[in-house]
Amino acid sequence: MDTAEWIIVSILALTLFVFLILGILLLTKLLDLSRDAKHIMKQVERMTKKGNTIVNKASDAVDDISKTATSAAKTMKKDATTTTGAVKDAVVSVVAKKFGLNDEKSTSKK
Repeated sequence: MDTAEWIIVSILALTLFVFLILGILLLTKLLDLSRDAKHIMKQVERMTKKGNTIVNKASDAVDDISKTATSAAKTMKKDATTTTGAVKDAVVSVVAKKFGLNDEKSTSKK
């Protein structure tokens, strides 16, 4: 082989060696990056599950509050009706006493 051929072969071998080293470094960095991405995806999945659990619990709480509010409203309506009837009876009684009317007389007249 000629000296020029040895120089060209040496340059090509050195270039191939540099690209081989760069390829190995790139491969290791890509593997590290894929491991990091996998770790991040697991964390995102856990956070999503926790978020879904929180949303479900909040939904259940809202349903419970809604049921309680509906029940309370019905109870308040019954209480208001009862209270209104009691107040009405008290007013009729006071008016009857004020004017000297007896409830028994007023019911017997009807």
